[in-house]
Amino acid sequence: MRARRSAIKLVLVCFAICFCWGSLQSMQVLSRLVPSIQSKSVSATTTRKLAAVAQPQNTMGRGSLRKIDHNSLHHTKGAWWLESWFHFSFASYYNPNNMNFGALRVINDDYIKGPSGFGKHPHRDAEIFTYIVEGQLSHEDSMGNKEALPRGCVQYLSAGTGITHSEFNHDKETVRSLQIWMTPDSRGHTPQYGSSRYVKEDRHNKLLLILGGTTAVPSWQGVAPGKGINLHQDANVFVSECDVGTKFNIQLGAKRQAYLICIEGDLAVNDETMTTRDAAEAVADDSEPMQLQLEALQKGSHFMIIEMVKS
Repeated sequence: MRARRSAIKLVLVCFAICFCWGSLQSMQVLSRLVPSIQSKSVSATTTRKLAAVAQPQNTMGRGSLRKIDHNSLHHTKGAWWLESWFHFSFASYYNPNNMNFGALRVINDDYIKGPSGFGKHPHRDAEIFTYIVEGQLSHEDSMGNKEALPRGCVQYLSAGTGITHSEFNHDKETVRSLQIWMTPDSRGHTPQYGSSRYVKEDRHNKLLLILGGTTAVPSWQGVAPGKGINLHQDANVFVSECDVGTKFNIQLGAKRQAYLICIEGDLAVNDETMTTRDAAEAVADDSEPMQLQLEALQKGSHFMIIEMVKS
């Protein structure tokens, strides 16, 4: 009788072991399947939103790099003649979590149909510059300055104690421009205007310095000096128009940060791939510099770097 009970117990134990082992195998299979199922259920829209709010990632050297997908920019059609992409809060677009990046306050990627544009309007205590990407943009201000500038040229306005100006497209060809505002290092500067004319060769496979600031220009590989416009801010602005495969290895100094804009084409920045209108925020550590590796990809790349003191 005892032998019979022992045999029954042995059978039950074996059954339990087999059952548990089968369950374990099933759980392992499910653990592989579930992530696959979840990843397939995420829509393309959700993926773009996740990319837009991605947390900073550690990159080469101590620091962080955050890509800003062009789909996350605020897209607006302010008038029949104007279409814009706002990098930061501006006009009717207000996002308290997207007000600025250090001293960088506004980047508007504007398409202006002609004949039309921004009529006379006032500014005060702002460093404003416009980089023309396509077409020809005309400037006129209350100090008597009046000129039209084509692709690759820069218009600069230090509004200081106050100024009025207009920006117009008088031609049939649509103008594309980047209008950028930075906060000055102090209020009440004397208003001033400046401009610089460049051709493609000036920025071709180089980092052309189009605006300097109040401190020394970084000694980066490939920097070409510009024509002497200086911002009332600790910042430097570079543009480049590169052939496929062109590379720059630059060092973002400790306690410095940079905003990169892929204006046209595609660009690799460390492990991030940027296409037209994408941007990226690079922030170096307080104690040591950060390495950035830039490479123009299959379409070549036209890009801008705004380097500034960290804040």
